Amino acid sequence: MFSVIIPYFNKSKYIQRCLNSVMNQSYQEFEIILVNDGSTDNGLHFISHNYSNKLTLINQENNGVSAARNTGIKAAKYPFIAFLDADDCWHIQYLQKVKDLIDKEENIKIIGAHYSRDKEFLASDSGSLDYFKFANYFKSAIRNTYFTSSSTIINVNFFSENEGFRTNLFKGEDIDVWIRAVQSGGNAFYIKNTLVYYSDEDVNQVTKVKGNIRNSIVGIINQQVYNRSLSINEKDFEKFISIFVLCNLYPYFYNSESHNQAKFTLKNNKYRFFFLNLIYAYPLVFGVEIMKSSRLKEWVRLYIKFVIKYLI
Repeated sequence: MFSVIIPYFNKSKYIQRCLNSVMNQSYQEFEIILVNDGSTDNGLHFISHNYSNKLTLINQENNGVSAARNTGIKAAKYPFIAFLDADDCWHIQYLQKVKDLIDKEENIKIIGAHYSRDKEFLASDSGSLDYFKFANYFKSAIRNTYFTSSSTIINVNFFSENEGFRTNLFKGEDIDVWIRAVQSGGNAFYIKNTLVYYSDEDVNQVTKVKGNIRNSIVGIINQQVYNRSLSINEKDFEKFISIFVLCNLYPYFYNSESHNQAKFTLKNNKYRFFFLNLIYAYPLVFGVEIMKSSRLKEWVRLYIKFVIKYLI
C-alpha cells in the first residue's frame, strides 16, 4: 500500500526514532526506502547494522533532499508515496488512519495529516478517524497550506505523469509539489487527527537556512507557470499565490543581496493586501536591521499570523 521515502543526511541523532516509528506502525503493508544523500556522520553504519533487512538503502552523492526524494520515488513499488524526514516521526496509527481514509474515498491524489511540535501525543490513542475533503484547496490554503514534508501522502500516479521534486529549489520545494499535485486533478484530503511529530530539534535543519532567493519557491512562484485546470478557481489560486509571497518574502526583501529580485517578485503579485503590504513599507536599511533581531523577526511573524487570521 505505502512506499515510505526517507531522505537521509547527517541525522544520526534522530534516525532510530524515525525508523522505529515506521516499523511499529499498526498497519504493516509498506516498504521503507531510505536514500542516503552522501552523509558523513556515523548514522549510515548504525542503519546498515540494525535495519539492513528491514529497508531498502540507496546511496548517492550529496545532491540535496529533492534529488534524494526523487530517487526514492523511482524505486517505489506501492501505489501511495508517504514522505518522512529523518528527524521527524509518526504516531503508531498514522498509516492505519490513512488506509482507513483510502478505503472510504475515491480518486485520491493527496492526503495530509495534522502534525504537532509536542511529542506528548505520541503516547496516546489518536481517536476515531476525523478528516475532510477540500472543496477548494487554494481558498483554504490562504490561511494554512496544510501539507508538510512528513505528513503528506501522494498517489504514485502523480509522479508517473509529472515532474517530481525540483532539484533547483532548496527552500519550498515541497510546497511546489503540493501545489502541482492538487492542480493535477483528483481529490485532496486532510486528516484532523494529530499523527505526526514535526521536529525542530536540529539547529542545522534545511528549513532554517534561507539560501538564495532564486532557489526558493517564494522567489520564483510568480514567474512559475502552474497548470490552471478547469477544477481550479483562478481567482482563489492567484490570491493564494499573492498572500504566500507577502507572508514569506520579507527575509529576502530586507537583504541587500536579494532585495532587487524580491522587489521584482513583489511587483508581480496580482493581488495586494494592505495590511500585509505594510511589512514592505520600511526603508531597506531599517528593514535589514529588523532582520538582524530575532525578537523583531518574531514580532513580524506574529503580525502576519494576526493579519491572516483576522484581517484577510
